[in-house]
Amino acid sequence: MRGLIKGLFMLFSLIVITAALIKYNQPSIIEKPIQKHPDTNYSEEIGGKLQNTNFTKKIIVALRAAGYFPDSTIGYLIESPSNQLITIQLHNLDKLEKSTESEIQSIVNSIAETNDLQLFMVNVRLTDVH
Repeated sequence: MRGLIKGLFMLFSLIVITAALIKYNQPSIIEKPIQKHPDTNYSEEIGGKLQNTNFTKKIIVALRAAGYFPDSTIGYLIESPSNQLITIQLHNLDKLEKSTESEIQSIVNSIAETNDLQLFMVNVRLTDVH
């Protein structure tokens, strides 16, 4: 019986020592400096710039002037200066042609350059397809 108690005590001690070593060898979250993702600052900066320049409104007005019927909202996905996506939904088109996509891409690029913004990849989606 003594051997069993001694064995259990040693096993328990080994578990406690292992747990303590694991806990104290882990770097503390408090010790690590908290860093923002570097692109987060860019996303915030570009979001402010989009608002200050009325970029969305300019896109909508330019597309309407070119004969398109965009939705009143435009979606943005901005990860970095080299990875910016703009999604535009158009009404009253039966089919999306390559020439339409190219023309819309050109309009967006022109407005982006005029407002000192990086270029966007344009994603055009149709709504109310007949």
